[in-house]
Amino acid sequence: MKKLSVVVPYRNREEHLKEFIPAVETELKKQEIPFEIVIVEQNDNKPFNRAMLLNIGFEESKYCDYFAFHDVDMIPLDSDYSYPEGPTHLAARAEQFGWKLPYEGYFGGVTLFDKESFIKINGYSNEYWGWGAEDDDVLFRCNLMEVDTFRKDCRYKSLSHERDIKQSLYSDNLSKYGGLINTKNEIAKKKILMDGISMLNYGRDSEEKLSDHSRIIKVKL
Repeated sequence: MKKLSVVVPYRNREEHLKEFIPAVETELKKQEIPFEIVIVEQNDNKPFNRAMLLNIGFEESKYCDYFAFHDVDMIPLDSDYSYPEGPTHLAARAEQFGWKLPYEGYFGGVTLFDKESFIKINGYSNEYWGWGAEDDDVLFRCNLMEVDTFRKDCRYKSLSHERDIKQSLYSDNLSKYGGLINTKNEIAKKKILMDGISMLNYGRDSEEKLSDHSRIIKVKL
């Protein structure tokens, strides 16, 4: 059977993690899917870089067959983690968004990728610091590189937390994404091939086993 790596970008959410790990382990055992959970903790003082942490999680578990890039505040209620036919968005109905998509092109929260597709699009960008746009970027990569995407109508409970959104970083992210999608396709493809898992650079501080199926890796970006 295909093995799944659940990759979780993480920092300062200990209470969420305590609920997340047993909930996801229970769900995946119920679905009889071989799996591991890789928590990637950003262990520095730089702004949070969700996308780069997801790339690191892929690198740290790329012996697996497919990947669930999964926010720690999303708890599955009715979801399907089976092997996808291509990149597949799962968080179609999350509690925090009133059980509906926040916007039509939303591709975040929980997204499945087969290994071949993720490598073809060069993973996520490493250049989105702070909140915003990294999921729009990865969907654009799929479209530009002619990788078909899908969505499953899955439901997720949302764990509450305060969002610390630095507007200057958010504006920078929107500007970067706008510059990518508004350039010529061939130039955009060159940018993508220079920004992703092919150019990933990070420091690995430590690794700790959290349960039989989960581990946490602390990294510096």
